[in-house]
Amino acid sequence: MDIKVGVSNHHIHLTEKDLYTLFGEGYTLHNKRDLVQIGQFAAEETVTLERDGKQLEHIRIIGPCRNYTQVELLDRDNEYFGISAPVRTSGDLEGSEWMDIIGPVGRVHAIESTIVADRHIHMSAEDLVTFGVHKGQTVKVQYENGVVLGNVHIKSDPSCKLELHMNKDEAERLGIETGMGVKIC
Repeated sequence: MDIKVGVSNHHIHLTEKDLYTLFGEGYTLHNKRDLVQIGQFAAEETVTLERDGKQLEHIRIIGPCRNYTQVELLDRDNEYFGISAPVRTSGDLEGSEWMDIIGPVGRVHAIESTIVADRHIHMSAEDLVTFGVHKGQTVKVQYENGVVLGNVHIKSDPSCKLELHMNKDEAERLGIETGMGVKIC
């Protein structure tokens, strides 16, 4: 199996402006641990998500800041909030759900911010050549436990390191764990 799996829990990406609103002007995120993708980290800081009187606490921020705020939910979070956040590629937020984000000093009403992340493989430019695929392509993969899934999107930019991401709810349903292997079929 050529590609390792990374199972992703719900989390949030913030703009610098929204980070300052939630935590205070000039605030800097603290690195709890580095992630596989180059330059990305799980921050010490968490926020609370709120919608229609329901709250989810301790939602981890992924750093560094981005040019858009994005809430990535799990299927069970969709059910809990009673919404239909679409399954989308990161950054594809037009027409997505809204969410209120609460930090220790402020609150952000984030319009078109909330999705369930699709399955995707991060690849470097060299990986694209090695696997004979291109950025934006959709492929089918087979996991080491025999499960075959389609509709896996290829992502590539200079920060990409080879890894397949899928959300925790889907992984649990299919018996897939972080570190398992997968191949493109």
